[in-house]
Amino acid sequence: MQITSRQIETFYAVVSIGSMTGAARFLGRTQSAVSRLISDLEGSTGLILFERSGARLYPTQAGLSMY
Repeated sequence: MQITSRQIETFYAVVSIGSMTGAARFLGRTQSAVSRLISDLEGSTGLILFERSGARLYPTQAGLSMY
């Protein structure tokens, strides 16, 4: 699967804001669309980009490197 600009834009928003819900609000997308884009990006790269802790997301070392 190819990485898209929408996935990268969403990834940057999630890292900057720290939550998928907040990133969804910022981007004007649904939370499920943001989750899907991040999941697709992780699938495309073969990397785990976030550690999940409740509603908060923390970038992994791979996520920080990508950021």
